[in-house]
Amino acid sequence: MKWISLADREVARLERIAIIGASLCMLFMMLVVALDVVMRYLFRAPLGWGYDLVANFLMVGATFLAVSETFRRGGHVAVNLFQNMMRPNVRRWVDAASALMVIPVLLAMVVTGWQSTARAVARDETIPGIVPWPMWASYILVPIGAGLLMLRMGAHLADLLSGGKGHVPETVDHQIETTDPAVDTRPEGDER
Repeated sequence: MKWISLADREVARLERIAIIGASLCMLFMMLVVALDVVMRYLFRAPLGWGYDLVANFLMVGATFLAVSETFRRGGHVAVNLFQNMMRPNVRRWVDAASALMVIPVLLAMVVTGWQSTARAVARDETIPGIVPWPMWASYILVPIGAGLLMLRMGAHLADLLSGGKGHVPETVDHQIETTDPAVDTRPEGDER
């Protein structure tokens, strides 16, 4: 269906923006931690604000901004022991039922995350410390990430219900490849 592919493209565009944000959070996290280590051990003057920035903002951003793209690529931990034994049609309906159960949870995360953000703005909540970081900037990352994943789940569900395979790559059997010359993995009769 045309509207499903259009929705998928728009969600993918938002995911690209979010994954850039998550990548920047990771980059800044590494820079702040490295700077803190240098300042602590070379100059005996650790960054008093580094831990708060990393723990309350950058880690949250790196996690929640990447969650939808990770789902799209099939990167979340999944128990697929029985899924690989199912016929494709049955697997599609199981995936659809799973998406139907996850969407309300994500909606609850969006609503409560937004309420926490609004409350933090209204109360002017900050983290006590050297730098009074505003808490709303940390809280807003949860409804953004959960909302984006909810949109991805909706596109995934719509595709499944319309007869598609969904937007998660098929699971692959990962076989161990060896580079040990003593182990011959060639088919019998292959004398190359």
